[in-house]
Amino acid sequence: MNRDEDSIVIKIIGEDHTFCNVLRKALHEDEDIAIASYTIEHPLLSQPTFFVKVKKGKSPERALIEAAERIIEKCDDLRKKLSKALKK
Repeated sequence: MNRDEDSIVIKIIGEDHTFCNVLRKALHEDEDIAIASYTIEHPLLSQPTFFVKVKKGKSPERALIEAAERIIEKCDDLRKKLSKALKK
């Protein structure tokens, strides 16, 4: 992990493009995000490296936590809708 005042670079162990795209999209929903991107050097041999840069006023850690919370809320909403639809 590398970090400075307004950015962070982290490895996301055990994940691939699927999760990284969801996280990147959730971060871009936040107006305090300047940049949210990731790279995967080799899909079979390396872990995703995620980069987040925030505008003033929010830490990159807080931005990641809030994005994860939004993802959880969306997954919970989808689960409820699926459960309801499948009971019909």
